[in-house]
Amino acid sequence: MRAKLGPLDASLPLRLIIQRKSPEATAATRKKRLSEASRKQKTLDPRSLVAAEFMILGTSLPVEGYPAAEILAVYRLRWQIELAFKRLKSLLHIDKLPTWTEDASRSWLYAHLIMALLCDDLSQEVLESFP
Repeated sequence: MRAKLGPLDASLPLRLIIQRKSPEATAATRKKRLSEASRKQKTLDPRSLVAAEFMILGTSLPVEGYPAAEILAVYRLRWQIELAFKRLKSLLHIDKLPTWTEDASRSWLYAHLIMALLCDDLSQEVLESFP
């Protein structure tokens, strides 16, 4: 399979990796899709409920040297990083820098990231100390 970014761009090889989700993950995804459709007052395409049973990834990485299991593992790790940044944005508001200069923004961001790391370390210690 090949994909193009734009009409004048050269096509890239595209590889699909498809893995069946667990029944619990499938049920959760279907519930979420149905809830979103209901909230937006839209009709859900039945194919979405079928697709909810699978994790579908597209990559331009070749088959040689990049087994599907490793790509899926890296994707899961990447997703955890995305979730961590989402938490930082919502809890520490690092998505809204209150400064105008590059140096001040860098200082503000570093201070907040250090604070987040310290809070994470402390919370891990507290969780580990509970009986």
